[in-house]
Amino acid sequence: MKSSHRTPLAGAILYLAASVSSAADLRITPSDKVTWLDTPFGVQASPVMGDFSKGKHVTFIKFKAGTSTPPHIHTHDYVGVVVKGRGVHYVPSEKNPTPLKAGSTWTVPANVEHISGCLKGEDCVFALYQDEPFDYVESKK
Repeated sequence: MKSSHRTPLAGAILYLAASVSSAADLRITPSDKVTWLDTPFGVQASPVMGDFSKGKHVTFIKFKAGTSTPPHIHTHDYVGVVVKGRGVHYVPSEKNPTPLKAGSTWTVPANVEHISGCLKGEDCVFALYQDEPFDYVESKK
């Protein structure tokens, strides 16, 4: 009987020990302390987790209000979330892209030509998640 009580207790202790060691890895960055880096893609980036040039990452991307990219592709899938502003992500043939306000999401499969942008009014911040390095390949004109 006693051993059946020890097993759950041991599991709880191991769980708490793992939680405490994970707390040492906790990183908090207030929004006014986010560091923005210029990129060769014409937008600014801020790493949240990982390194977008090397592999799996979460990265903030900042667009100036009223700007957009030329048609382009990425060689790996990615997921995006609008954090601030109103953005658009659409295929070039789409005439009336849906405005995406904060909290909206989108996915872009690998090698799908698209345009990303920020509508007028305020700068946009997007959070991107990707399992692979980020790349940007402008479409041939």
